[in-house]
Amino acid sequence: MKKIKVLHVCDTLDKGGLEEVIYNLVKNTNDEEFEVSAACFQGGVVADRLRENGFICHEINETKKSARINALKNYIQAGKFEIVQVHFSFDAIKAAKRTNAKVIETTHNTYHFFENPWGRLKYSYYLNLVDAVVAVSTPVKNFNLANFKVFDQKKCVVITNSIDPERIVPTERTKEELKKEFGLPENSLVISTLSRLDVQKGLEYFIEAAKRLNETYNHLVFLIPGEGTEEYSQSLKKLAEGIENIRFIGHVSKVNELFKVMDIFAMPSLWEGAPLTLLEALAYGKPVVVTDVGNTAEVIQDGVNGFIVEKKDVEAFVDRLKILIGHPEKRAAIGQQAQKDFHEKFSNHIMIQKYKQLYRSILK
Repeated sequence: MKKIKVLHVCDTLDKGGLEEVIYNLVKNTNDEEFEVSAACFQGGVVADRLRENGFICHEINETKKSARINALKNYIQAGKFEIVQVHFSFDAIKAAKRTNAKVIETTHNTYHFFENPWGRLKYSYYLNLVDAVVAVSTPVKNFNLANFKVFDQKKCVVITNSIDPERIVPTERTKEELKKEFGLPENSLVISTLSRLDVQKGLEYFIEAAKRLNETYNHLVFLIPGEGTEEYSQSLKKLAEGIENIRFIGHVSKVNELFKVMDIFAMPSLWEGAPLTLLEALAYGKPVVVTDVGNTAEVIQDGVNGFIVEKKDVEAFVDRLKILIGHPEKRAAIGQQAQKDFHEKFSNHIMIQKYKQLYRSILK
């Protein structure tokens, strides 16, 4: 049987949630029915990982806009791709529309910089060009419909993100061993974030919550992993200056080890689409406190598999963290429920099957 050829395209395939979704889709939709690969205008960590694992990732290094659009168009035609799934790249949409391929645009976030009139008009134009628009959560779809004019709203669908099973491989190393390696006190309770250092992630509110919790407890450690812009990173470090138990630990390559030492996962984001790190925390059975942004209200049942508070509400964030800190049995029960819900509602198999069905339907 002739395979259906699918190409995923984005501007940059380095580090980030969008990039991890592409890796996941390339890796897990390749089968006897679909032949799936990727292309980008600039490579990076995820592009390298795709190639290392035997997948095709074509890199177009043209610097001029017209040249790279033309190069991608030629690549799509030469490869006889029937479906091009674009991940927020206007140039990729332009290139794909000059071929016979069906085109899908994937919206990974509530892009707030589009709230200006020109941005809304521009993205509306591109959303009307494509054959299907995938939003990674219902709030993202609602954001699209509220801010952009899409004439055929039937082509707008929701496929919730999940995470590749290779990201959920518990380490065999002990918590005690890892705490020693991370330089954490043996009897400490660890509260950690996991994101890039970006204003979107609201990490200044995490630092403020840590300061308030330090007024009550003396056994907590707050971890801030990740890298980001120099300006924002320095502003965060200035806020935490002199507070020894708030630790910036940089990029963490072995996330499973971070989750092993972590007792509570915190996500104080100001906006999101469908954050992968939240799903990872659930998959590892961690109790979470998150803000009500993106699809978190679809994932978290407040008080059941985690806690959810309004963004910027430090007092509520601290209150929920205190519940988890002071009640180990509740912390364990919420973590167990989180893990159960992940496997039943947000497993990777569910996401992959929905994408395959979408591919079949748009070719009809």
